[in-house]
Amino acid sequence: MAKTLVGALALVALPSALAFRDTSPFFLFSTADLNLPNTDATVAKSSQTTAQVLDALKDCPTQSYVVIEQRGVSSADYVDGLSAPVLSQYMGGKQQAVKTTFAVPDVLGQVDGDAIVSHLKSKCRYKAAKSVIAAPGPEKTDRMHSLQTADDSIDELIAQSEDYTVIYITTPVDERVAKAQLGDEHPPYEMENAFGVYEQFELKRDLSSHVQRANATHAGGLFERYQYFTPGIFMAFTAIIPLFLILLVGIRALTSLEVSYFAFSKEMGPNAQKKQ
Repeated sequence: MAKTLVGALALVALPSALAFRDTSPFFLFSTADLNLPNTDATVAKSSQTTAQVLDALKDCPTQSYVVIEQRGVSSADYVDGLSAPVLSQYMGGKQQAVKTTFAVPDVLGQVDGDAIVSHLKSKCRYKAAKSVIAAPGPEKTDRMHSLQTADDSIDELIAQSEDYTVIYITTPVDERVAKAQLGDEHPPYEMENAFGVYEQFELKRDLSSHVQRANATHAGGLFERYQYFTPGIFMAFTAIIPLFLILLVGIRALTSLEVSYFAFSKEMGPNAQKKQ
């Protein structure tokens, strides 16, 4: 399950590394074979990560435990590995004693380090040390120094133990530092004037074409100045033609009726007298 630190954070090496401002990385390495998910997920909730760590440490697999809490950092601070060379060695599988490595580049929220320490003290009889490193400022040199200080403390805290588990917790960067970092990475762009110095001229509309068009309306023939076959006239013809055909069919139907003259004559005879 060994995984290099740079490989674990490869996805955050893009220019949009500060897109997740409420996230921070999480690292864990141990000399014991812990039951942790071997997944490539880059984003996880802090509660989920805390539960996974507590479940992996429920049987107290090692004799000593170190909890390091680095505040105010992001995944972009660990991409190149220069700010944490010691952590890179342990996470990169360069230490033969390390059997388990676990890294999450972006953890939503903050992993509960106090809950982990409380669990280790209550369930395990071994020593659990916790080191808290203050959040660095937005300056690159300040951040590098703070991260290297936390990185140097790893060897010091596990120097007297050959069976250990190191839990490296970080907290997200605050809004002020995030804005400062974003401003440094994306300075305001000033557009250069490719045309040099230029003078402003007053623009006026050319109305000569309108005058020529107005004069043209008074010239020409009758059919050039007026339009006789308009869309309205065309629609009227299309409506009159079917109506005319209907009228023609009706007239032809009336004229084709054949009635004998006897139908209009007065009936005479015994039958007529009986009806009366």
